[in-house]
Amino acid sequence: MSPPLLTTDCLHLIFKDFEEDKYTLHSCLLVNRLWCETVVSLLWSQPFRLTRRTPSSKLVQTYINCLDPQVLTDDEKEILEITDKRISPTFDYPSFLRQVSYLDLYNGIAAWFEWYEPWGEVYRERIALVSKLLIYSFMSHSPAFHKLSIETGEMVMVPNSHLNFFSHQGSETCLSKLRQFICIGDFLKTDIFAGAAKICKNIKTLFVSPGRVCTSGSRSVPEKQYDFLINLIKGQKSLEYFVVHTCNKPARIVSALLESQINSIVHVEFFKVDFIECVTLAPLAESKKLETLTFEECISLENVLEPFVSSSLICLKKINFKKSTVRDDVLATLIKNAGSTLSTIYLGPIEIRDIYNPHTIIDLITKNCQNLIDLALDIQKPDIPYLLILLSSSRYLNKLEIFGNILRIDSYLENFFQLLPPSLEHLIINADWHFSADDLAAGLENCKARLKSLYMPDCYLISDRHLCVITKYLGDSLHHLDVSYASPSQVTSEGLRKARSIIKRVDYVYKEDRKYPTFWNLRYWGEEWVEEPIVDRTIEQWDWENGEEGWYGADWKK
Repeated sequence: MSPPLLTTDCLHLIFKDFEEDKYTLHSCLLVNRLWCETVVSLLWSQPFRLTRRTPSSKLVQTYINCLDPQVLTDDEKEILEITDKRISPTFDYPSFLRQVSYLDLYNGIAAWFEWYEPWGEVYRERIALVSKLLIYSFMSHSPAFHKLSIETGEMVMVPNSHLNFFSHQGSETCLSKLRQFICIGDFLKTDIFAGAAKICKNIKTLFVSPGRVCTSGSRSVPEKQYDFLINLIKGQKSLEYFVVHTCNKPARIVSALLESQINSIVHVEFFKVDFIECVTLAPLAESKKLETLTFEECISLENVLEPFVSSSLICLKKINFKKSTVRDDVLATLIKNAGSTLSTIYLGPIEIRDIYNPHTIIDLITKNCQNLIDLALDIQKPDIPYLLILLSSSRYLNKLEIFGNILRIDSYLENFFQLLPPSLEHLIINADWHFSADDLAAGLENCKARLKSLYMPDCYLISDRHLCVITKYLGDSLHHLDVSYASPSQVTSEGLRKARSIIKRVDYVYKEDRKYPTFWNLRYWGEEWVEEPIVDRTIEQWDWENGEEGWYGADWKK
């Protein structure tokens, strides 16, 4: 008797563990027809994610081949290059789609056109047309989207109406089961928020940029945009993850969140929010479920953080105050209460109230946070001895990021690298540290950490000798080195060539490119922001040459 075959459900659960590994999945779909059908449904549930860094024209062509020629006009067929000799696809690929990002779709269509003219009227019209036809196909074939991201990068120029998925036929069915919704970018979202509030009731993750309301100016957004966003927030049955980016009138939004979702909310994050408008976070400060609390690049936090001085948040796993000034008494309470539960701490400048203990926060982290995995601190020279003590007791630290000013660090460098824990894989120094190649060699010679990435973009005095030291001691483990703004007189093409022959990726901005503005990719992927410079590119080559998308949205794994 032949052994029983695994059911489709069992195969789906097994293959889902490999959903990030398209090569393994490709091998699996060649086994037999059942495996093929199961793998195809998984691969095509979020195909744009697998081509995010390098948009695929073939992917877009496959979806174009799935369009019904009978519903297309002659002009549309001509633009899409659809002929009678077209071979129909083996599967109905749009029916498998569960996750869509408009920016990924836009970049894929741009790659399919094989030319790029973002300000050209004909180009913009054709991009808009193809995206409209494909979105209609997706929503009429897919039974349900679970994740939808409507975001625009700097080069995306399409009418607002094309961004509103909720106005398409079939949206009531396709989007009613939406669990993750991201809507960010510099465009009007009033109709989008209105449609989402009407259709979606089961969103778990909501990431929005409401925009800034001004009394005048072309970039101001209408109050109705805020009204419909508030309706969207209040209409969810159980919101768990809420992120707001770029907002100067947060009071009504925060009030709506705390009134309707305080019993379910687990993660709350604010990015570039101005809290000058009076708002209370007292209910949030007493939450028994809160695991993530973020105020990154926020201003006017003095009053809004007052309730956290006496808070009782014991479940916090992540606190993030990057590029935001926060009082030491607020941080002390959060760190003491959460203690060993905290695994991620990002801190910016600290307002010191206790002038007799200016290093109390680093001390508290050392004493209370034994399970720290990810740490970012603003470090000045007097803080370094305390940082070294913290490093010596951090057994599980995987990523360390340091901010600060220009520092001559030679005397501390050897101890710094020697005290890095063996668990550390990623070191980021976002400060202009000055040190000699000899001191760097002395530190790396006895470094226990096998670093996979080392970012020192602002260390201006990095030279060819420094690169030689880094490749000598870290070449076996290092995958990514960033020395983007090292001195052009100290780093030569030959030095970079040697480093790149050993290290897979070495970032450096050449002197002739520095006269152009620096463009940044701002991504929210996983659960953290990552800023990644576009390197070795002039402004004419940026973005469309290698598929760097600009401003991304989010994809939480919750």
